Amino acid sequence: MELCEVFARCGLDVTLIAAANAVLTLLCRRLIKKLKPRMATVLSYACATLVYAVYASIAAGDAAYAFENLPAVAQKGLTAGTLTMLICAAFDRFTGGGSAVSAETATVMLLLEGVVEEDGRQACAEEILRLAGELGGEQLDEAVAAAIEEHGGKCDGVTEYIVARTAGRLACADGTQTD
Repeated sequence: MELCEVFARCGLDVTLIAAANAVLTLLCRRLIKKLKPRMATVLSYACATLVYAVYASIAAGDAAYAFENLPAVAQKGLTAGTLTMLICAAFDRFTGGGSAVSAETATVMLLLEGVVEEDGRQACAEEILRLAGELGGEQLDEAVAAAIEEHGGKCDGVTEYIVARTAGRLACADGTQTD
């Protein structure tokens, strides 16, 4: 799936929030040298979800809208976070910070910074994306944890969840997921 097709499926509101969030994420990564990659990832997902919740409440004209529709708002917020990571990976790739890997692999590799050593990161990302095309739910969570451990990394439950959900969305957008 092409990058423009991913954005077309998400809607203009989520795409614009993701673009703004990506600019902030890239600025934070460049300006704050002590910001760890995992923290940058968590912050970008949290900011995207929070900004989408505020946007949804304003658009609905109801301050409690985000709380009343929490699953839908969280889903759109996580989608904006995933798009943020995809934009950041594409930016890194086009500015010389990335390598000749697919945008999906680059996105998962970005999530694996600080979790898996650099020499095994690409292989781990490719394996996770392959698993995401075959598995879903808790099976995918367990497979992601095993793949990270197999490539010499360690992660907590939050990182495992974010990597698994992002890979699942990327695989689903690519049309390879087999629920």
